[in-house]
Amino acid sequence: MQLTHFINGVATGAATPLESRNPSNTDDVVAVFPDGGKAEVDAAVAAARAAFPAWSMTSPEVRFDLLDKVGATLMARAADLGELLAREEGKTRAEATGEVLRAARIFKYFAGEALRRHGQALESTRPGLDVSTHREAVGVYGLITPWNFPIAIPAWKAAPALAFGNTVVLKPANITPATAWALAQIVHECGAPAGVFNLVLGQGGVGAAIVDHPDVDAISFTGSQGVGAKVAAGAIARQARVQLEMGGKNPLVVLGDADLDRAVAIALDGGFFQTGQRCTASSRVIVEDSIHDRFVAALAERAGALKVGAALDAATQVGPASSASQFEQNLRYVEIATAEGGRLVTGACR
Repeated sequence: MQLTHFINGVATGAATPLESRNPSNTDDVVAVFPDGGKAEVDAAVAAARAAFPAWSMTSPEVRFDLLDKVGATLMARAADLGELLAREEGKTRAEATGEVLRAARIFKYFAGEALRRHGQALESTRPGLDVSTHREAVGVYGLITPWNFPIAIPAWKAAPALAFGNTVVLKPANITPATAWALAQIVHECGAPAGVFNLVLGQGGVGAAIVDHPDVDAISFTGSQGVGAKVAAGAIARQARVQLEMGGKNPLVVLGDADLDRAVAIALDGGFFQTGQRCTASSRVIVEDSIHDRFVAALAERAGALKVGAALDAATQVGPASSASQFEQNLRYVEIATAEGGRLVTGACR
């Protein structure tokens, strides 16, 4: 698949040696895509800035129509898009299709929000006067999204921005460009005016150029804490609005009076659902002594029974890590844990 940028309503940019590979079969090249940079970001931001006045002043019904059509199109193509997502990112076909449907519902929800009147009408403290408030679109939004939910997270960010009259420049993770490109293609196919939704593919320099651009009014970022700190510093330095969603070490606490089977099922889901590659994964399980040994044994048995395999195999319950580098990082953390006194109770580190 040959991917392009979408800038000002036009597919542009020749593919380069940058590749997206199938983590279930690393010999399978899912897509080749251009490595954008400052020039492409400048063009995309200029297009978004030029489109903003008309889009922000268009009627709510027009914005509703676009978002609702995008949602309906995503639903209609969920099977094909789910296969693409599973092939590119590595989560199972069922999880990937579910994510596409989630993205579709997000667009439909914010289509409805576009029609909702936002603001307040209040009585003034001064006799005979009323006070009214209303919300205005911010401007150009720079969206920087990760690989673990490559269509749902762009939807979470783009749909509300578009619903309330903002224009968008999206930079997706370079592990999963094809899924983001498919979304951009649908947004344009459904009638987005030129410049309202722009996509710039490439490596980290694209994100940095978006963060530093003086005509980007707001940044929404999901990703690692290290990169998030740089995004925050860059946005704050020029007083742009910024929203960050970063990773954490989420604890699951299991008390002695817990239903053991249910607690194990919840831990299994939290640790291995979506291949464990979600920011809300159960990174730590804290178990009371009275139930600890039984819990560990039961969880190890359930985890060991999971079918790990290719994402598109119907029997697979846990797909591969999203990339070779992510897989190696996972193994390094297991090695660190065992070196610090942890005990490997199922599976193998290498």
